[in-house]
Amino acid sequence: MQRLSVCAHDHAVWSAVMDDNELDSLVDSLTLEDQVLLLSGSDNWHTYAIAGRGIPAMRVSDGPAGARGTSFTGPASVNVPCGTSLAATFDPELVERIGHLLGRETRAKGARVLLAPTVNLHRTPVGGRNFECQSEDPFLSARITVGYVRGLQSEGVSACVKHFVGNDTEFERMTIDSQIDERTLREVYLPPFEAAVREAGARAVMTAYNRINGPWAADSKEMITDILRGEWGFDGIVMSDWFGLHSTVEGVAAGLDLEMPGPPRERGDLLLKAVNDGRIERSLIRTTARRVLRFMDRIGAIADGGPGPELTRDEPADRVLVRTAGSAGMVLLRNEGNVLPLVTNTLGTVAVIGPNAARGRIMGGGSAMVNPVHQVHPLEALSTRLATNGVTVNYEQGCRIDRTLPTPESRWMSNSSIEYWPTNEILTSGAAASLRAPLPRFHLMWPEAPGEGLSRERFATRIRSTLCVDLAGEWTFGLTSVGNARLLLDGVELFNDSSAAPGGSFFGLGKDQVVAGATLEAGRSYDLTVEYTSSGAGLMRGLIIGLRSPEPADLVGRAAKLAATADTAIIVVGTNDDWESEGYDRTTIDLPGRQDELIREVAKVSPRTIVIVNAGSPVAMPWINEVDAVLYVWFPGQEFGDSLVDVLLGEVDPGGRLPVTLPRRFEDTPSFEHHPGRNGVARYLEGRLMGYRWYDTTGRDPLFAFGHGRSYVDIAIQSAEIVGRDEVRVTLRNASDRAGSQVAQIYVHDPVGSGAHDDPSQKLVGFTKVHLPALGTATTTVQLDPRWASHWDVATHSWQVRSGARDLRVGTSSRNIAHTLATEV
Repeated sequence: MQRLSVCAHDHAVWSAVMDDNELDSLVDSLTLEDQVLLLSGSDNWHTYAIAGRGIPAMRVSDGPAGARGTSFTGPASVNVPCGTSLAATFDPELVERIGHLLGRETRAKGARVLLAPTVNLHRTPVGGRNFECQSEDPFLSARITVGYVRGLQSEGVSACVKHFVGNDTEFERMTIDSQIDERTLREVYLPPFEAAVREAGARAVMTAYNRINGPWAADSKEMITDILRGEWGFDGIVMSDWFGLHSTVEGVAAGLDLEMPGPPRERGDLLLKAVNDGRIERSLIRTTARRVLRFMDRIGAIADGGPGPELTRDEPADRVLVRTAGSAGMVLLRNEGNVLPLVTNTLGTVAVIGPNAARGRIMGGGSAMVNPVHQVHPLEALSTRLATNGVTVNYEQGCRIDRTLPTPESRWMSNSSIEYWPTNEILTSGAAASLRAPLPRFHLMWPEAPGEGLSRERFATRIRSTLCVDLAGEWTFGLTSVGNARLLLDGVELFNDSSAAPGGSFFGLGKDQVVAGATLEAGRSYDLTVEYTSSGAGLMRGLIIGLRSPEPADLVGRAAKLAATADTAIIVVGTNDDWESEGYDRTTIDLPGRQDELIREVAKVSPRTIVIVNAGSPVAMPWINEVDAVLYVWFPGQEFGDSLVDVLLGEVDPGGRLPVTLPRRFEDTPSFEHHPGRNGVARYLEGRLMGYRWYDTTGRDPLFAFGHGRSYVDIAIQSAEIVGRDEVRVTLRNASDRAGSQVAQIYVHDPVGSGAHDDPSQKLVGFTKVHLPALGTATTTVQLDPRWASHWDVATHSWQVRSGARDLRVGTSSRNIAHTLATEV
């Protein structure tokens, strides 16, 4: 083998690389059975090893908010801000640093591939995985994606960019046909993927679950072979999303290299039979296996000799970076009377209120979840930091927002254990368990066999715990499962979920939660038993035990009473990983529970009301004019509390800008009439009028425009001039006596357009984030999208430039334009 340095295009340090002759020799030494084995996973996270030929298994790990490793309950991982938060920074260089961190995390988990980033677009504000994605704008998404992939792959691991393409919502995601016209596909939905491949050199791409204009994404020759490999020159591997391959022959013929997870459902023996029956050429199996081996060798998976141990990294510098990135994505929407930053010497007491105050939401739900190495929440950080300034902090929850019952708090549970049996029946006999272990948590998933001597398709469990609560009254118990479960209290069955309806749990594969109440005495011990069987579980096996305490009387009233006695009220509201998760979409953008009422009642009595919105996607704000300040913080990662307080105290300028438009109402969104799909089809009838493009073209006013974000300083764009075909020089001045940042944004307006009904009034074609010292001036050159004057021509199936006049609009949001520059193309 020879060692090769990678060209600058790849922005990565790759391991030993075989030359073509060595690679061909290795492939040809394999039997057909061995070659087929390479084309599917062996389990959830590994490929097959072929020991006799020196080919080890390769491990992949879920992302994009961390590198989890092979278990949801395994070694802890660094949790970085969600995709929307990263995009809100408008800072690809900062995101590249996050990519470096994630590359190191991936290596620490013994993996060489991170299943990230998620670069689908925010087509609708209720998309269940919007928080994983970055923006409603393809250009912004592309720039953030390039930074993420470059940083990640610089650590010698591969990004796996997902989900290619059209998986923009969770509604019927496993079957829906995303029908997207050619021009919209090319100009809106494909650019982030193209940038990841052509600019950042992404080595792997994951296909979507859905169909794309008919064929399954994993079977689409047009997408995989013609566009991805042919036009874009992609030479890495393409893998299916988990259980997202529905064919034996068509996927291989389309160019899909790897079926995940394993053992194979569509390949393996079925693919061998297809070759032997003459339904697919053996040469195509060789070609596909060769791509897999070349990929493994390039990323060092062969040289590694197999996956390494799964370790936890917790470096002080990583915590600082996550904290910095969390603050950089926070968007100050409103700041009447300059109530922010807080002036601590004018404060005596602060009321911290809200369902996300004591435990902020650092990440969304689903496969993006990790077990964080560290967590700092708003109440804790505010109490600690303000106490040093002599400020007293008091707390009220205000309301509850749980979509389903939360898992039991550890202080209520003791002596918790789990036993396993190799059976698919709810336990009725006294047979000895084959495996017994302490119970690590009450949210359990078994993607693999739970232990030696057990199969993943056939096992039963019994969970035992001693329950002792600190509050007398009516407690609510819940079960959510993929399979069948029942709950017993002191040996008496309280309820079971055998007849529960299908729901959105466990990535859309589980049942609705079943609940029942029981009156408990404070201080008394109860025997809690839950019995579960994997019978009928299908692709996933899982169990969640829920428990909720009696709700105290008048939570909203108590919060308002506290706010009335404080100098300032800080209300932390939003969603959580139960509302924003893989597997289902939201049905509304309203804040769940009584949060709107809570905000209004507090605002009536508080001298100053500051609202912190902790959500991964847009929420409605009918109270916006009744409060003094609003800070949108997204799901900002494990250092949430400290990131937030850094901004509230003015130690960091709120540098975030909106990567999505915030609507007044769900009905005021471009895809509202077309979402969700109907009769198995999602028609993208809004076309290219996505997000702000629709608002600006139709004249509809949003609540807050794309790109909007306030600062603690006054930084204005003084001048702008075109200095080249793809460059605009911008001068900014900070009129304030403190340092801060501004994002100069450039939009192109075509006064003539193509005559199509979905020609946007303007679109983002360039931006740069500028940091200025107090009273400072800076001049910067903004590089424009090379295609800023181009459009996709459906007659020639190519990018074309229409000659004529264009306006380049320079401003600080899609609605705040400071300068308009006329130019001829």
